Amino acid sequence: MIFPEREIEQEIVKLRKKKKKKIDHGARVYKEAVALLSTGALRGGVEKLHELMRFYDDSEFYPEAKRVVGEINVDRLLSKSITPGKHEYIVKGGDSLVRIAQAKNSTVGYVIHVNHRMGAKLQKGDQLIVSPLNFSILISLSSRTLTLRTEGGKFFKEYSLARYRFPPSSPKEFDSEIQALIVGSGDALVPVGTSRYVSAQKELRCSRRGLPLRSESSDSEDNKYITGFFLGRDDLEELVLLVRPGTKLHVRK
Repeated sequence: MIFPEREIEQEIVKLRKKKKKKIDHGARVYKEAVALLSTGALRGGVEKLHELMRFYDDSEFYPEAKRVVGEINVDRLLSKSITPGKHEYIVKGGDSLVRIAQAKNSTVGYVIHVNHRMGAKLQKGDQLIVSPLNFSILISLSSRTLTLRTEGGKFFKEYSLARYRFPPSSPKEFDSEIQALIVGSGDALVPVGTSRYVSAQKELRCSRRGLPLRSESSDSEDNKYITGFFLGRDDLEELVLLVRPGTKLHVRK
């Protein structure tokens, strides 16, 4: 069928305006990762997901890749099985969980959790799985995320920030470090491993005053005035296990 010249021109204009469907190159890599993970090839699957995250951050599978990698990383670190970085420690006379955690660049919470201990008491000869926890924290205000990174700067896990509130005149970008874990009000010692410890409010204080990592309060009136970076309770409880004093904290817009 022969179109008049004007109609041909209109068709050409339509074709030029029509957007080409974008090819998601990350989809192939994600499918390869899923196939590897489904066969038990954990290392290969995680490497594929890292490849997707490194080269295809515009892929629709990018957020899911980050979620899966984060969950796998934490599951491996918090399991009692020996994985790279973990090793066995034999308790000596005079040892305490605090002393062991400090010597191994770890946290008391991590040692108790991984070894399924009910309290802080130790006996000479006890066998403990320990691991150094050499992370850094990057908080992105624009994406409302908190990312744990390994010592080499590699992605470990990403958490969502529920919200944040700065003290007056505080800069919105700064570098700091975690100073201490505060359990409860901080006025009295709450023994690690007890029911009081598990249910107590916790916060990770950094060297910049007024900007701790904390969980959302159930009291909406409190939330109006308290400053800091707020996470879901479960996420903060997990971070408390993984983040030790001295951990570098970077806040960026």
